[in-house]
Amino acid sequence: MNKGHVSDDEICRLIASVLAKKAAKNGVSPEMSLRADLGVDSLTLMSMVFVLEEKTGIDAFGRVEQFVGAESVADIIKIVRES
Repeated sequence: MNKGHVSDDEICRLIASVLAKKAAKNGVSPEMSLRADLGVDSLTLMSMVFVLEEKTGIDAFGRVEQFVGAESVADIIKIVRES
């Protein structure tokens, strides 16, 4: 997957792939809150960062502070797009 060609839907699917089944069963959408809607904790966030880096080729670990500060799925999408 090339980061220039990764759709928002693909990013949402990658995020869903690291979530607990319960949190991801209805899918993941940009307007969702990482913590309130999806129950993302610090360990899950780091897993998400690893998967995004692996699957999109971005330098996710160079942007860990931005990922930690993200509040919503849309924030994650924006970070991936800017990477």
